[in-house]
Amino acid sequence: QCTKLINPAMNRGLPLNLAAMDPSHNYFAKGIDVHATAYVGVLGYLTNPVSTHAQSVEMHNQAVNSLALISARATLNSLDVLSLLTSSYLYALCQALDLCALLHEFQLEVDDILRERL
Repeated sequence: QCTKLINPAMNRGLPLNLAAMDPSHNYFAKGIDVHATAYVGVLGYLTNPVSTHAQSVEMHNQAVNSLALISARATLNSLDVLSLLTSSYLYALCQALDLCALLHEFQLEVDDILRERL
């Protein structure tokens, strides 16, 4: 979703990298796109099943032991990464909304000028 918002071929008229100024010199959202992709990769890693790492205990009498501690720690790490991903996306969304509002205000001003002169 974040890449679709930043890519001008997919975002329905927003500038490249959500840049408010010259997009060839302003790389505002490029870093957001890169680390959002990295966060998604880390989330994929953290959501792997823990059960593949289970070891038998008590002289192999107990094949399945509790891996709740590992799972709880992975869940906490996942929540941290998910909050980073969400905040990055919200930041990009706020920039996109601001750019849409600026474009709308500009269009209204242009329409007023054209009506006055024509």
